[in-house]
Amino acid sequence: MTPTQVVYIADDRMRRDFVTEGQQDKPSQNTAEYYNVVGNNFFETLGIPIVAGRGFGLQDTATSSKVGIINQSLARERFPNQNPIGKRFAISTPESDGHSDREWVQILGICADTRYASLRAEQPPQFFLPFVQQSEVGAMNYAVRTAMKPDSILPTLRRAVQQIDPDLPLANIRTQDQQIDAAMQQERVFVAMTSGFGLLALALAAVGIYGIMAYSVARRTNEIGIRLALGAQQRQVSGMILRESTLIALTGIAAGLAAALVLTRAVKSMLYGIAPYDPLTLCGGATILLAVALAATWIPARRAASVNPIDALRNE
Repeated sequence: MTPTQVVYIADDRMRRDFVTEGQQDKPSQNTAEYYNVVGNNFFETLGIPIVAGRGFGLQDTATSSKVGIINQSLARERFPNQNPIGKRFAISTPESDGHSDREWVQILGICADTRYASLRAEQPPQFFLPFVQQSEVGAMNYAVRTAMKPDSILPTLRRAVQQIDPDLPLANIRTQDQQIDAAMQQERVFVAMTSGFGLLALALAAVGIYGIMAYSVARRTNEIGIRLALGAQQRQVSGMILRESTLIALTGIAAGLAAALVLTRAVKSMLYGIAPYDPLTLCGGATILLAVALAATWIPARRAASVNPIDALRNE
């Protein structure tokens, strides 16, 4: 268990001045960065690796030197081509006006980049301060890592809190997966709607292709009968119908891909986990459409191949 002031992927944000040693502090310069106040076990609990230096430990107390940890993005942004371990940065104290009464913090380590307020935003630069060294902290949250099921550990957590303060309730208890699901609710609704419309469009396309090819075969019954009477094989007739259907499908797919490349920009903000022009997704969609088109053409193609030449010529 570890305290954390900011709950990740919960649209929670905190910013604070971050002024490196030797940096010119201009009033007009925006030096604020995202940060978090955490316990000593925060990085182990959330599975965030320390890639350089060390994490917070028992030696970091309320009376020891002020220390902090930065992530890789902040190290690249504020300490390019440098080793930031051991360097100092200044932060404003809670009582200061933002440009005075700064306190200096020494960098202990660098951690891997993580998401912050949401899954939609890129991993931002951020720094971490130890909970035990803060003179003033607002509401705190606690992160718990356990191998038990969440419902099984809740009674134990409630008893532990009641032993400390019987009037202190546990509120907004959720797992990280539940937090991510809540944050992605809008995307889930969007995916469900677009998937439904997509399946409906796919079904309409299959019915349309089937109708067109069935009508084409019916109109060309005499032609097909003549081909068969002159020695054409059934597989050749089937192949002819399938080729024509494939040409129609490829033309439609090409037009659809062109439209998708143009219109995808409109839904770029709704996408997560894939790029707007992800080649694997586009190729997969085109392959599915082509397979559905060929499947819809199979019955008309088999019907064309089974035409009796005598009946076809008599029908003429």
